[in-house]
Amino acid sequence: MATTTPQPSSVVTKAGRDMEELFDGFFGSIETLRQNNTAAEHQNVNATISSISSNLWSPKTERIEYSNHIQILAHLPHVPSNQIHINVDTPGHLKIYCECSLKASYDCGSDRISERQLGQFEKDIPLPLTAQVDQMSVICKDADVIITIPK
Repeated sequence: MATTTPQPSSVVTKAGRDMEELFDGFFGSIETLRQNNTAAEHQNVNATISSISSNLWSPKTERIEYSNHIQILAHLPHVPSNQIHINVDTPGHLKIYCECSLKASYDCGSDRISERQLGQFEKDIPLPLTAQVDQMSVICKDADVIITIPK
């Protein structure tokens, strides 16, 4: 009996090549930038990479467990308090969800530059089953959200 090795479909093969080309193009372009010789040009590369990283919005959160309560701290800059949603419908879980929309306009020489940055954040935080979510308190102060849950 002859066995044959299955061949990936042409669609899967093409998708794989396209993804490889995309990643090679992105990382190759950064490598090309890094090959510049002067310190000023190298600094521009670092600024470009920093700019790419800053567009990935990942606010800091912290869960602190005390003997009689749990405190959750979330730093959500540029998010109005009415855009922050807290959900405790699933037992043993607290979910924080928000969207951020920033707009900036400035002059650059003879040009007027307008930028918009959009971001979404969702964090699922485990809670002990003894958490009394019906007695939860939420304080929004500046860019910080402080959630206190008795247990």
